[in-house]
Amino acid sequence: MNKVYLLFGMHNHQPVGNFEHVFSESYDKCYHPTLETLSRHPELRISLHHSGPLLEWMERHKPAYLEMLAGMVQTGQVDILGGGFYEPILSALPEKDAIGQLEMMNKWVKKRFGVQPRGAWLAERIWDPSMPKILASAGIEFTLLDDTHFYYAGLSAKDMYGYWVTEKHGHSLAVFPIDKTMRYYIPFKQPEESLNYYREVLAKYGTTGITYGDDGEKFGGWPQTHEWVFGQKWLERFLGMLSANTGTVETITHSQYMDRFQPNGRIYLPMASYEEMMHWTLPTQTAIEHTNLLHKLEAENRTEEFKKFLRGGLWDNFLSKYDEANRIHKRMLYVSKRVESALEKATKSGNADMVAALYRGQCNCPYWHGLFGGLYLSNLRHAVYSNLIDAGKMADKALHKVKNWVELHHADFLMDRYKEVVVETADLFVLISPACGGEVVEIDFKPASFNVSNVMTRRPEEYHAKIMAAVGKTDGGRGEILSIHDRVVFKEPELDKKLVFDQFTRRSFVDHIMHSRPTAEDFRTCKVAEKGDSGNAGFSVALAENKGGAAKILLARDGTIQKDSATIPVSINKNYSISGKEPKITCEYQITNNGKEVLEFFLGVEWNFTLLASDALDRYITVSDERYKMSHQGETRDVTGWSMTDEYFRFTTEFTSNMPVTLIRYPIETVSQSEGGFEANYQGTCTVALMPVRITAGKTLAREFSVSFGGI
Repeated sequence: MNKVYLLFGMHNHQPVGNFEHVFSESYDKCYHPTLETLSRHPELRISLHHSGPLLEWMERHKPAYLEMLAGMVQTGQVDILGGGFYEPILSALPEKDAIGQLEMMNKWVKKRFGVQPRGAWLAERIWDPSMPKILASAGIEFTLLDDTHFYYAGLSAKDMYGYWVTEKHGHSLAVFPIDKTMRYYIPFKQPEESLNYYREVLAKYGTTGITYGDDGEKFGGWPQTHEWVFGQKWLERFLGMLSANTGTVETITHSQYMDRFQPNGRIYLPMASYEEMMHWTLPTQTAIEHTNLLHKLEAENRTEEFKKFLRGGLWDNFLSKYDEANRIHKRMLYVSKRVESALEKATKSGNADMVAALYRGQCNCPYWHGLFGGLYLSNLRHAVYSNLIDAGKMADKALHKVKNWVELHHADFLMDRYKEVVVETADLFVLISPACGGEVVEIDFKPASFNVSNVMTRRPEEYHAKIMAAVGKTDGGRGEILSIHDRVVFKEPELDKKLVFDQFTRRSFVDHIMHSRPTAEDFRTCKVAEKGDSGNAGFSVALAENKGGAAKILLARDGTIQKDSATIPVSINKNYSISGKEPKITCEYQITNNGKEVLEFFLGVEWNFTLLASDALDRYITVSDERYKMSHQGETRDVTGWSMTDEYFRFTTEFTSNMPVTLIRYPIETVSQSEGGFEANYQGTCTVALMPVRITAGKTLAREFSVSFGGI
């Protein structure tokens, strides 16, 4: 009998560092009721993937779920899909780490469920031509990819069924196209519409396989879906429809289908992901143009005609779109090399923990941004950084056998063709960018495993226009619900007032030379008028040495400062000192007036730090013996020292100036979209040491600032 085979796959995932209540709520609303409902239909066959962070959480808190799942595996109802254990973008990793992540999942699944995964779920379906070699090297035989990958290879709608074979350097892999119609029907359309679709496919193409693969969170975890999927019994009705129509559609696992049916042929796929992801990775203005073009083609009913030829960008472009994503990625590559070096010297004791920390730091979620918060969620970025710092600390023990050690590297850390300066001690990791204003890009306080400079820049995003104009939609008609791709919901009022965009990437030890005295609001709203060419101007490295137990970095540049209609030449030096004996960064500013007139201006030195929470009582700024929340905006005159204290992570950051300054401070908030709607996210707090400056001709002004760290 002719029939279509439904290859039903689900992917369940929670990121490293997600809040405990999110794990719990997702389990109660989504994972548990979904598996329980599936278990009541043992006649159906499904492929399931759970990411490592979720599996580890379930092992600790919900072992009964894993026992139920193991039983379904043993009866043959469920085929377990593998993948990178901590859900990394495999193509963004060093090959050894990518294979290591896959093998870690293989071992976990084999130990817990007694089977070896034949297939793997690729995080965000990010495909790279190197994937066949990487996956096959870990014993993987197949993966699921969106139909967009296949369209971009030149195939047509008739080719989006069954599976294909690809290869790289003699390593073969089966690839199943995920049906986009099913991805948008399930669970948002009535089950009967899916049945009608199966009948249409059967009439057109005869016996074939239709692959569905998507996030399991759609079944109760996304907004409004729990009531729809379980309250109104969508999932029960859908599964019942499948059981009652086996003459038209039969469920089968991908492994079973591959064993019973031959591939369509050989195909070579370009770098790609699902359609939405490739749109999100475009630069903002290009994304707007891309959307307008898609709408134009849709209005002209020509979308299918251009489907093969119209695409967005590559996932890797997130690393150029967001400096912060690139910093996480390059920090990960740096730690990976450091762990590799440590493994060559270390004993076996503790090696597994060091590798696991590295792998947790490769979890993909904070490396990019689209519909989901991702990169804009500071807790996810912190979790990745924290694990990378932990992996580095364990590597330190193997690489250094003495106290008070210091390392200094002058190399292209950020892969931008400029050399950065990296300083490591037992307590600190410091990254300085001479090419970008001689500013400090990253500061990690290792004892607390905390990156205090983990702050996002405020950038324009394509969806910000919706905040100004859109009205929330609540219903899709016909008793159905809207996908999160279509919902427009505001989680708080007056978000438009928080749409402020920065001129430069947020860093620390940032210089401002200004005409007049600015206010905190001027800084927050980016209305500071610069008097010189200080903004992000490049410095040359006059000295970078590790000597006497301390790193010394001398940065120098020549510039100008405007005085009325005249342009006054100046020389600016920034002298950094970082000792291996204490967690302290000192920077001496030297500004020399090379002109013939007196120079008067306001000098501001800026730091952008975070303690993650804006209004928590256990995280605060202390200025002149007064405590303020991290969200406080204001200024205090005649200050020579201030501090940021984190009682939760148990450390404090002390700032000192060798001269009294006016301390300006304000919170940095971005406006981004998430599954639940548009929201403001606290990213950090900006502090600026502001002071009037007067330098006579031929003289040099010297000011010194230091930042030190300690436990509490």
